[in-house]
Amino acid sequence: MGDFHRYYSGEKQAPVLTLVIGGNHEASNYLSELYYGGWLAPNIYYLGAVNVLRYGPFRIAGISGVYGQKGTDYRKPHYERLPYDRNEIRSIYHVRECDVSRLLQVRSPVDIGISHDWPRRVEWFGDYKKLFADRPHFFESAKADNLGSAPAEQVLNLLRPRYWFSGHMHVRYSAVVGHKGNNIEHTFKNLAIADELRTQLPKSMFGAASISGKNKKASKPSPEITNTITHFLALDKPGPDREFLELLNINSCHTVGDASKDPYTQKTHYGKFTLHYDAEWLSIIRSSGDGLVASDATFDKALGNSNMARASTVSKSLDWVQRNVIARGLLRIPDNFERHAPIHDPNHNAKADEQPCEFPNSQTEGYRKMLQLRTRSPTGEDASEVDDFIVFE
Repeated sequence: MGDFHRYYSGEKQAPVLTLVIGGNHEASNYLSELYYGGWLAPNIYYLGAVNVLRYGPFRIAGISGVYGQKGTDYRKPHYERLPYDRNEIRSIYHVRECDVSRLLQVRSPVDIGISHDWPRRVEWFGDYKKLFADRPHFFESAKADNLGSAPAEQVLNLLRPRYWFSGHMHVRYSAVVGHKGNNIEHTFKNLAIADELRTQLPKSMFGAASISGKNKKASKPSPEITNTITHFLALDKPGPDREFLELLNINSCHTVGDASKDPYTQKTHYGKFTLHYDAEWLSIIRSSGDGLVASDATFDKALGNSNMARASTVSKSLDWVQRNVIARGLLRIPDNFERHAPIHDPNHNAKADEQPCEFPNSQTEGYRKMLQLRTRSPTGEDASEVDDFIVFE
């Protein structure tokens, strides 16, 4: 913390390609300028609010932010605009349903899932006795079925990636989630939990998943998703004697000879893979409309469209992506980082009550133009002909 400006300015550069999601200790104003994802600095790529992208044969899904206390902001739109008030400076990094609903539309297998906070209930699939002994306050949250993110739990159960990585809790923890049946309640109901602990847990933990007090019929994983084991790993925060870095050898869930991965596996002359957009994900984004809505009414309309964007709609969008993105050679993510904000001067004494200006990012503009997404104004009207970016005052 405190040295990112050196990477932004070019003084330092990440030695290897680095993928980033947002948490609850970020420069949220900068991340919000890259809602769909983009380069934060050379060799450091932010996945956006939610995303699915490709690195060679690997398919990676990410969720930025945290669920937030009791999920009170989950069904709200992305209404925060600079300057943030004392509530918005926190709500801006809370996960939203309009974003998660897109991930729940993914039907093809995923190799890696990434979230800042843990998927809810994942603690029970590891050495929870040691975890609770070391962190007694974790058990108090677990007893209330409130340790971790309910939306991340939904995504984990539906996409069932081979690996899932998280942070947030400032402790290294590993678990192996064995998926049973179609829904998360099937997986959790058959889990071996000591009787003295099981009696302290709410009965709701063994029923359908609930988010923001709303019981919803859980979706079944796509027939294409056949993986049954997810290896979960959470890492500690950086510091002396802390387990914050780990190297893993991982295998793709795609079989050898699978032609669907061919567009993503070209290598540079250095023998490295490069980042690519994911065709299915682009079709989901295009079919569900622009997520940057600014009012509850607009949000409800956008979410309704997103929920209806299932097989036929996404299929039509995938045909469009094939013609307008893949056929034109636009799947590879361009190396188009640009500095839009002034370079930070550490010798400059900024005033504590000052907030930064908003700097619309050309990467977001390019992404939206590629998919021909429409911006909507606070009234819900189509504002595409007016400007690619709207600043709400």
